[in-house]
Amino acid sequence: MTIENKPRYIKLIMVGLCFMICSNVMRSQAYIPMLKYHGEWHVTNCNSGCATDKYYTIGDTLINGLHYTFLDKFHYLKNFVVREDTASRRVYLRLLADPPPAKDYLLYDFSLQVNDTISITNPGSPYPKYPGNFIVDSIVLKPLVNKSHRYFYLHSEDTLTSHTKTTIWVEGIGSLCLINTPGALPQINGAGQLNCFFSNNVNEYSKLDSIADCISIYPVGVKELKNQSNYIISQNFDGGTISIKATYQDIENVQIVSTDGKLVYQNNSFEEHTIIHLNSFQKGLLLLKIENKAGNYYTYKLFNP
Repeated sequence: MTIENKPRYIKLIMVGLCFMICSNVMRSQAYIPMLKYHGEWHVTNCNSGCATDKYYTIGDTLINGLHYTFLDKFHYLKNFVVREDTASRRVYLRLLADPPPAKDYLLYDFSLQVNDTISITNPGSPYPKYPGNFIVDSIVLKPLVNKSHRYFYLHSEDTLTSHTKTTIWVEGIGSLCLINTPGALPQINGAGQLNCFFSNNVNEYSKLDSIADCISIYPVGVKELKNQSNYIISQNFDGGTISIKATYQDIENVQIVSTDGKLVYQNNSFEEHTIIHLNSFQKGLLLLKIENKAGNYYTYKLFNP
């Protein structure tokens, strides 16, 4: 006897059992963290031609006893930090430019279940900062490049005045738009749509309808930070060193300063080529200051991962 031919109460029992089994499978799926490894996102928008903005997490810092990682490139430029509480399955963002006391904005809560409600924020985003409350409509497990991820489908409680009616999250990846816009759908002709995501340089998500391929730009190995006619600065992320090579202009003094103003390195007898080892310095954002013999100063941000 097929399910169509069974009595109605048996049909309801079978549907209920199926729902319970599917729900248990979803809950048993191991949580996929977003920030455990180096993440990299590529977001494409098409307005008079297509452009892809790329950004990634890099470096660690400690704020009020909590560990954060910086967002670099695109418009983030190390002014945004994010952290993840894997126990609660929540992801937070902090804008370093916010006036004190700065606060954490809850971006994602992947512990939510169907019919749960969350108040969403889009901090530092082109979308409204407070789009309001959203309800989880469904959670669907979908296969991606290397493994299956949970998709969270949400809709706004206030469908009349809310700028964004629906949104989609992907566990381990974030929004299908920008990472700091959990309350928005991807818009290829607006703020953009996510086309590529890498975890530790491994491609985990690809949507190649508007771009040709996904190629990681995360800085591994040696990366040139600055190349002028006067000097070349390169950082070896694997070896933990900074290389400074003078070309046409002599360097008088080199300093590395922490963000709280503490001098952690100084070299007053600079040679033509110097390598600075960063392993003994504090992790996170540092400032590299160079003074040439003409008395001109140059300052650059660098990260000690």
